[in-house]
Amino acid sequence: MSLRMEKVNSEMRRQIMEIIQQEVDDPNIGILSITRVDTTADLMEAKVYFSLLDELQYERVQGILDKMSKFIRGNLGRRIRIKIIPQLKFYPDDTIRYSVDINARIEAIKNEESQKE
Repeated sequence: MSLRMEKVNSEMRRQIMEIIQQEVDDPNIGILSITRVDTTADLMEAKVYFSLLDELQYERVQGILDKMSKFIRGNLGRRIRIKIIPQLKFYPDDTIRYSVDINARIEAIKNEESQKE
């Protein structure tokens, strides 16, 4: 990925997070964090990954964010100076859950090995 795309993705992540925190008044979202943004090279689409404190709410919050994507995109267009503001697609980021799962498996293996000794 080019340095320019990294900067665009980083700035979009920061701005989307600010828009959600400051301009979206929906208590159903809860505590949300935008973890990363991956924009296509032609700037037509951006995958926006989010993380929640309550993992059981991912599907519901994804639906809310998808409905609000035009509002967020419009605000993003007023904040970022790029030729094309990409269409936003929201996806849950499960890397935290994945790393917790891996740590739990490692601990289980360690416990099994210590019981064998």
